[in-house]
Amino acid sequence: MTKFGFWIIPENDTYQEFNEVIKKYANSFDGPTFTPHMTIHGVVISTDEEVVKTVREAVKNIKSFELQVGDVEFSTTYFQCIFARIKTSAKLFNTHLAIRKAFNMNDKNVFMPHASLVYGDFDMETREKITKEIKIQNKSFTADKITIVRADTSDPKDWTIVEQVPLQ
Repeated sequence: MTKFGFWIIPENDTYQEFNEVIKKYANSFDGPTFTPHMTIHGVVISTDEEVVKTVREAVKNIKSFELQVGDVEFSTTYFQCIFARIKTSAKLFNTHLAIRKAFNMNDKNVFMPHASLVYGDFDMETREKITKEIKIQNKSFTADKITIVRADTSDPKDWTIVEQVPLQ
């Protein structure tokens, strides 16, 4: 059995902009680089074949939709050190819930849509300073597929894309 996560990867200009920010601060602070993404659902333990089948079934009636990028913020955690909020919508929450239901997940974690820009364990002043430096220009992107990622470790260099399941 393997650990999987589920992402929406921004396309085109938003991908490029997020990627530039991720690389800049990873280089500045000797941190990890990672694929720009918004996690639509966290870790599920399954097999490659079963996870792909389950996601395909879960999203078969979901149409692609627009996501709006909100403010850049920071938190106290490593993986949400600095992030761009993704504004909530019924379509976004319904997609999250469809995947959660498909895997019979009844987790108590709050779904807080965001795209991480910096991973790290910095003091709060450093987090705040970096947050104020980042200005995101691209304010939307289309969610047109769910990316299934194998994530057996917490190190982003070990994460691999298993499959991308298109939305209608």
